[in-house]
Amino acid sequence: MKKNRFVGRCLAFFLLAVLPSGLIISCTEKSEDIVKRKTITEVIMENERFSILKDIMIHAKMTDALRTGEITFFAPDNSAFGKANIFSSNVITALPADSAIKLINNHIVGKKRLEYKDLTVAKEKSITGKELSLTVKDSIFAVNKADIIFSNISAANGVIHIIDSLAVR
Repeated sequence: MKKNRFVGRCLAFFLLAVLPSGLIISCTEKSEDIVKRKTITEVIMENERFSILKDIMIHAKMTDALRTGEITFFAPDNSAFGKANIFSSNVITALPADSAIKLINNHIVGKKRLEYKDLTVAKEKSITGKELSLTVKDSIFAVNKADIIFSNISAANGVIHIIDSLAVR
C-alpha cells in the first residue's frame, strides 16, 4: 500500500509542477520566431501595382536605401506613371541612375512618419529639397496636386501613401 501512495504522490507532483513549467518554457517566443513587418522596399517589390516604381528603384540601386530610416513615401503607382505617359520603366531606366534617384527622392519626406490623420495643409521638403505642397479638397489630401488615393500603408520604416500622378519630376 505504501508503494502506491508514493507513486501517486510522484505522479501528482509531476502533473502539478513539472508539466506546466515545461509548457510555459516551450511556449516562450524567441526573437527569430516573431514575424517582422515589411519595409517600404519589400512592400513595393511585392506589389504589382508598383511594377514601374520597382524597376526604377532597382535601376537607381535604392532598394537598400528604402529599408532604413523613418520616411513618408508618396508613391506613384503604375497608373500615376501612365498619366505622365510613362507606360514602361524603360523610359526612366534609359536615363542615368542619378535621374531615377532624384525622381524617387522627390517623393519622399525623410525623418518623418506622416500618417494620413496627421497630414495638415502645409509645405514639406522632400529629401532632395523640393517643396511638397500638401493641400486638401473635399477631404482628400493632395501632394503638389497629386491626390492621395490610398493612404497609410504601414511599413517597418515608415508609411506609404499612393498618389494618382507624379508629384514632382
